[in-house]
Amino acid sequence: MARFSGWRERADPYSPAPAAASGPAPGCADSAAGLTAGGSVRVQVLTEGAIRAALLEHVAAAGRGDSIDVAMFYLADTGVTEALLAAARRGVSVRLILDPNKNATTDSSGLPNQPVASELVARSGGAIHVRWYRTHGERFHDALVMIYGPQRLWLTLGSANLTRRALSDYNLEANVAIEVARSAPLAQQTLGYFDTLWNNRAALGIEYTADFAVFANPAQSDYWLSRLMEGVGLSSF
Repeated sequence: MARFSGWRERADPYSPAPAAASGPAPGCADSAAGLTAGGSVRVQVLTEGAIRAALLEHVAAAGRGDSIDVAMFYLADTGVTEALLAAARRGVSVRLILDPNKNATTDSSGLPNQPVASELVARSGGAIHVRWYRTHGERFHDALVMIYGPQRLWLTLGSANLTRRALSDYNLEANVAIEVARSAPLAQQTLGYFDTLWNNRAALGIEYTADFAVFANPAQSDYWLSRLMEGVGLSSF
């Protein structure tokens, strides 16, 4: 498992080093059945800070004509939010579906998502688009990021929210990162899932998400309070 996840040291210092192989790099697996449509798939297990590093790398590589879709319970990490802003300024399409943070177990103040999302929309001049998942006492606990262009899609999903606790080696987190052809069944299914929530497309007419204005909170006091709470660790995010 360690080598599959990208760890290149020997798992046992007293065992012989593994023989060199001509296959894919550690942490990657090619041609997984059911995931591809005539192309390759790359799969990697990521934890804590490695999730952040991989995410920032792929966000930085996105350019005009590419898209970033995020479905998340908490969005607060400053490095991630600044990377999303930079991507939007480069012409990347950025869409966020967020929990309004009104049904959390210990806090219903709307922090951090409401002020953080409002700051992103304002600073991007509306280039970053946000919708809120309509919760009814429960949490929208997705932890999904998709970055894609015409040919390839990279996604990461698992336990990690986009927060300092999750991405800076405080919490124990585990995600899987997958890269496939845009035409692959997995890519089509995940994009279809996001679009169903975004556009409220459902056979029964269910309204999954609400417009940004419903929970927008432009108050700078709440924005800086969320940053302070995250920075000192006196929060659930």
